[in-house]
Amino acid sequence: MFNRIFMIMLGIGGILAFTACQPASLAVVTDTPVPPIALETNVPADTAPPSPLPSATPTFEPSPTSQAELPGDSPQCFTPVEILPFAFMPDNDRLLVRTRSGVQVFNLATLEEDSFFKSPQNMYAAAVAPDGQTLAWSLEDGSIQLIRVSDQQRVATLTGHPDYVYDLRFSPAGDRLYSASHDGVVRVWDMQGNLVSSVEAGGEVLGLGISPDGSRLATIPFDGPLLLWDTASGEQVAEFGSTGGYDTSDAVFSPDGEYLAADLATGIYLWLVSDGELVWDEVKNSMAVAFSPDGRFLAYSDVDAGNPIILASPDGTRVENTLGQMQAPVWELFFSPDGSHLAATDGVEIRIWQVEDGKLMYIGKIACP
Repeated sequence: MFNRIFMIMLGIGGILAFTACQPASLAVVTDTPVPPIALETNVPADTAPPSPLPSATPTFEPSPTSQAELPGDSPQCFTPVEILPFAFMPDNDRLLVRTRSGVQVFNLATLEEDSFFKSPQNMYAAAVAPDGQTLAWSLEDGSIQLIRVSDQQRVATLTGHPDYVYDLRFSPAGDRLYSASHDGVVRVWDMQGNLVSSVEAGGEVLGLGISPDGSRLATIPFDGPLLLWDTASGEQVAEFGSTGGYDTSDAVFSPDGEYLAADLATGIYLWLVSDGELVWDEVKNSMAVAFSPDGRFLAYSDVDAGNPIILASPDGTRVENTLGQMQAPVWELFFSPDGSHLAATDGVEIRIWQVEDGKLMYIGKIACP
């Protein structure tokens, strides 16, 4: 997934200008030197995932006015190492940002870096446990490492995938780590690094989703329907009609387990988990979808509408609010654990809104004005 994201950034970085935002005084405290990521452009072509990106050309028509765009607002500007956020920490103030060389913990309350976790090799995917105590990342040799957040010590090295691991997901209970690569096998690990089970998905697995109770696993293939698996037995229990995905595709369950949404190669699909009924598929070109932790909102971005961030009802049928418009297709979208904030990135900048009133609170860039 990192290769796909990195190449998206290279493509859009040269043609899009950064949006101005309120400058802030930054005293970045860096525990570990970070090599300049912009220099890492000599990645062999054969390491890039073959999965297609959405083919539609995005338009950039203004989105409906929201509180994020009203005069007088002053979102705070911050400067992460890279424009690749992937999660909030449980305190809701610290943002995790991945780079090829590790993971940055950026504190939005102070607008300073708290720490940097340096990886021993180039990194391809990262995830944090729900309690924030364990970080997992995948490396260029196909291995996965579990890192204890409190002291940055490696807990375990997980091996078994013969290919790069592009998706890592912790179970909601935080006692299992799910890993997927193009080898077609989803591996399940405990927190000591032991392989406890595996799911033979029968083809490339590009995205994963885990139900709130941990009993169901959703897998997104390169081509074909989304599949649902029983996590205890490893058996397939359902097939949801769709047309495959790409390396930024995600499958997400609503907090009550009623709905399953996925951003696939042909748009966003939303099903009822109970019987696989397709509930909603009106957005035909999107790379990001998420449910709010309280279940009130389905958040997504629509490439064909100019990349606005939309908050809809959980069944997708009613738009509740339209937040600011991003500069390029959005491929990462996630809520803070308490549901108070929503973060998005398009590789050009990070934007973080206050969910309740839609106010734009932060803009992350490589350099502030």
